[in-house]
Amino acid sequence: MLTAWMGERFFRSFRAGEGDATPFDAVLMQRERRVGVTVGALWEDADGDPVPGGGSFEQMLAADLDPGAYVLWVPPGGSLPVSEPQRSQFRLLVAGALRGLAPGQRRELRVPVQLELAKVDDEGAYMSVSGPLAARWTHLSEGVKGAYHLDARALRRLSEEEAEVEIVLARVRDRAALLNREQRTSVAVHDAWLLSRLPAEEPAGLTVIGAPPDFEPGDGAAVRRLLRRHVRRAAEQRAAGSCELAALLLVGALAHIDDELATAALRGMSPALYGALDLIALVADGRVRQVLQPRSLPWTG
Repeated sequence: MLTAWMGERFFRSFRAGEGDATPFDAVLMQRERRVGVTVGALWEDADGDPVPGGGSFEQMLAADLDPGAYVLWVPPGGSLPVSEPQRSQFRLLVAGALRGLAPGQRRELRVPVQLELAKVDDEGAYMSVSGPLAARWTHLSEGVKGAYHLDARALRRLSEEEAEVEIVLARVRDRAALLNREQRTSVAVHDAWLLSRLPAEEPAGLTVIGAPPDFEPGDGAAVRRLLRRHVRRAAEQRAAGSCELAALLLVGALAHIDDELATAALRGMSPALYGALDLIALVADGRVRQVLQPRSLPWTG
């Protein structure tokens, strides 16, 4: 993804370098120029797969895929099914959604989930909400008669399409109209996970990207701590290696890339800490965002 993004942004052709990349994590080539790349995840290391069962799910899905490199972006708090028949059902869901995906394309995966709705009083016209729909409580309260509580924590990622979000809101309001006081019900809706196909053909198969279950994407202190750690490591690699441009690629586990805190965290750092780096980029939710812009480019001098 970084290779394709840099090509589009800088109007140059980049390719993966051959041979040993040491001391960098990876090396890209722009003609004879070397781009040293350091990679760092914006979550703490976990024993085994960051997303439990991610590695085995990648292997399970390998036989179902067309040739190409694909990514399942697990949103914060999301988990893969570990028991049957849910695991096989999820496998079929992902495999079907990946068919026909073109290189560089993104697609939302509709994952069935159940929200819990309760009517607590006949008086009022209000719905309290927990979970990703909390900011939509005024929309959910429109036209309802009584006081309700909606537990929407089963949703991990709202769709980018407002029409899809409106379907969820309408379904909740429709169910609310059927409840009597102190009754509760489940509301069947769809979570909107994200799939993407990489522009290149490697690494072949499916890669599951996500953070451990206890990861909190809104923890600004953790993001600042991890960013400093990765900046320090990237500067050490730059000092130990040879390249015309040093890049730090951050990997985030976010519902949407607009939720990222890395840009704000970098603004709070002393420029002396990242002065050895030319470019910092963040990849999350199937997108790439520039965090630090190069002061100069080796191919323009």
